[in-house]
Amino acid sequence: MRRDVYQTICFSLSLTLAVSLFQSWLHFQLRTELYSLPSFPSWFLIVNPIALITSILLLTYYQYKAYRVTFLTGVVATLTTFGSLLYLVLARLYPSLGQHPDTVIFLGVMTNLTYALSLWVSRASERLWLKRTGIALFFIYLGHLATLVWFVNTPPYPPNATLDLIRQWLSLADRVIPVLLLVNFMDEYRQVSPGSERTASSNKWLLAKGILALLAVCSLVVGLQLVGENYGQTHLSNKEITLAQPFDEGHYVNSQGDTLFYRLLKPLDYNPQKKYPLVVGLPFSCRSDNTRQIEACPISAWLATQENRRNYPAFVFVPRCPPYTGWGGVANTPSVAPLAIEAIVALDNLYSIDPRRRYVSGVSRGGYGSWHMIGAHPELFAAAIPVCGEGDPAQASKMTSVSVWAFHGAKDKNVPVSGSRDMIAALRKMGASPQYTEYPDAAHSIWEEVVKTPGLLDWLFAQKQGNPPQNSKS
Repeated sequence: MRRDVYQTICFSLSLTLAVSLFQSWLHFQLRTELYSLPSFPSWFLIVNPIALITSILLLTYYQYKAYRVTFLTGVVATLTTFGSLLYLVLARLYPSLGQHPDTVIFLGVMTNLTYALSLWVSRASERLWLKRTGIALFFIYLGHLATLVWFVNTPPYPPNATLDLIRQWLSLADRVIPVLLLVNFMDEYRQVSPGSERTASSNKWLLAKGILALLAVCSLVVGLQLVGENYGQTHLSNKEITLAQPFDEGHYVNSQGDTLFYRLLKPLDYNPQKKYPLVVGLPFSCRSDNTRQIEACPISAWLATQENRRNYPAFVFVPRCPPYTGWGGVANTPSVAPLAIEAIVALDNLYSIDPRRRYVSGVSRGGYGSWHMIGAHPELFAAAIPVCGEGDPAQASKMTSVSVWAFHGAKDKNVPVSGSRDMIAALRKMGASPQYTEYPDAAHSIWEEVVKTPGLLDWLFAQKQGNPPQNSKS
C-alpha cells in the first residue's frame, strides 16, 4: 500500500480517537443527560460518518492484505453495529419500535466478538499490534456480553445507573483501541518507500482526506458548542439561581434514613393562623443539586411570579429528582414518589396547609409522576395538571375523586399523545369528567401554550378534596 493510504488511515483513526474520547468525557460529566443537549443531534450526525469512514478504510486494508477472515467478520460487525445504532435511535424516537433492544445489542456484541477473535487468531495476527487489538477488543466485548447477561431485560432507556456506569467504562476502553491500530499503521508506514507515483486511485484517498478534514472542522465547531452546553449543565446559571431564590431549601429524612431534598415557596405575608393550599411541582429532569429543579419545573416558576403570589397565595413544594430516578409511572426507573409523598404529608406538621387543597403538576417525567401520584394517593390531592405525561389506565377507578386537566401535543415524539388520551378515556369510562386540552400541531414543548390557557389557575385553586370535581367550561 502507498504512503498516502497509510496517511489517510492514520488521519481517520486519529480523528476517531479524538471525537470518541471527547464524547466519553462528556458522558462522564453528564451521564445520559448528554443526549438531551441541543447540539448532540448535530454531533451524532458528524461522529458516526467518521466512524463509518474509519471502518471502511480498515476493511479496505484487510482486503488488500488478504486477511479474508478478518475482512468478512469486519464487514458483518460494521453492518450489525451501525444497524443496531439505527435501531436504538429509532426506538428512542418511536418507543413502539423498541421491543427487542437486548436482542439487537446482543447481535452487535457477538459479531464484534467474532471480529475481535479473527484479529487474534487468524492470519491478521501475524501483525503483532493487530493481534493485540484483537485481544483487547475480545475482552471489551466479553465485558459487554457479561453486562447483557447480568442486566437481562434492562432497556437502554430509561437508564439504569449501574449499567450506564459499566457501559461508560467499557465504551471508554473501546474508544482507546485506535491507539493500538495507529501503532500498527505507523509501523507499516515507515516501511513504505516514499517514491510511489500518484495514480488515479490515489485521488480517492485525497477525497477521503478532504471529507475527513471537513468532518474534523465540523466536529470542532459542534464540540465547542457542546463544551458550552456542558458548562451550562454542570454550573448554575444566573437564570437558575434567580428562579430558585424565592424558594427555601429543605430536606426530609424518613425513618429508614432516606433523604429527599426539596425547595419550598411560602405564601407572601404568610400567616400561620390561615390555611393555605399546597402545589406539588414535579421537575422533568433529574438534578444533582438542590437548585436547578425550579428551572425544570415550569409550574413552580410560574407560581413564583409576584403577580401569581399575590393572586394565589400558596405553598409550592418542589422535590429534587436524583439522577436515574423518577416520580413513578416510568417503566424500569426507580421511583422516589413514596419518599416525596412522605415529605408532603410531613409538611402539615411544619406549616399551616389546607389538607383539602393539595395539587400536583409536572411536565414530561413530572407528567408521569402527576398521574402516578393521584392514582397511588388520591386521598391526598384535590386536582392535578399532568402535561405531556402518561398514566396507568388501570388506576383510573382510583382517580375519579380528583379533578384533572391534562395537556398534550398531538405530535409529541418523547411521550406519545396516547399517554394522555388513554387516561382521559379511562377516566370518562369510570364516570369522571376530566378536562383535556390537546394541541394538534405541537410536539413535546407545550408549556408556553399551557400558561396561555384562560382560567387555568382559577380552576386549579377552586378545587377542594371531598367536593365533586369541577371542570372548566372552556
